Amino acid sequence: MKISLYLIITIIFTSCIFKRTTPFKASPKGMAVINGGSYQYTDFPGEDIPGYGEISYIENFEEGGTRYGKIINGFKEGKWLIGNADFDKDENVVAKGKIYKEEYFKHGLRDSIFRQFDNDGKVVYETTFKMGTGLWKEFHSNGTLYFEMYTKDGYFTDTLRLHNNEGRVFAKRFYQKDTLVYYIGNNSCVKYRYTPNDSTFVEVDSYEAKDLKRGSLRNTLRYKTKKEFKDVFLVKVP
Repeated sequence: MKISLYLIITIIFTSCIFKRTTPFKASPKGMAVINGGSYQYTDFPGEDIPGYGEISYIENFEEGGTRYGKIINGFKEGKWLIGNADFDKDENVVAKGKIYKEEYFKHGLRDSIFRQFDNDGKVVYETTFKMGTGLWKEFHSNGTLYFEMYTKDGYFTDTLRLHNNEGRVFAKRFYQKDTLVYYIGNNSCVKYRYTPNDSTFVEVDSYEAKDLKRGSLRNTLRYKTKKEFKDVFLVKVP
């Protein structure tokens, strides 16, 4: 009798883990709020996301509402919506009201239609991605361009130039794959050296000017582990 009871409890418990019927809420991923309400994406392939099998996954953002979509085996798949959306009884994402963005993923890469909408529901940008390759545009809430960049296989292909809501470039970022190499802002410049030795994960050089060649070095910060770097540094520097 005890064995049967334990078996029933085990079956119920495991079914709750692997067959979630409600969306899985997690901490924000993919978007960080920076100067004046602008934002940047780090929505690259293979990002660190839950791998609990097939689950619904919600990403909460400060601009553009909430991002809804599905993770399957650790990768974004199918239709994703930003705005007033939810999941139906079959766990498919559906619009419930105003939508700001519609996008589709295949094995973690944008694939098929990509649409941006304004506050009135009018399409302000529409394109097609093919396995992470295409022209990516993001906009401020007032409709001005935040950035425009070609991506290949899900990664940026050049220096990312960020515009404020008045159209002026206020920052530049250069990535190698999903790794930020340097950041240049209006008043500062930060450069990263990864694994400079066996005991250090990254060294961060901070310069006074916004030109890497002319700027004088402020200081160098060292972080032993990736976790320490994320916990201490990334929350302070955009």
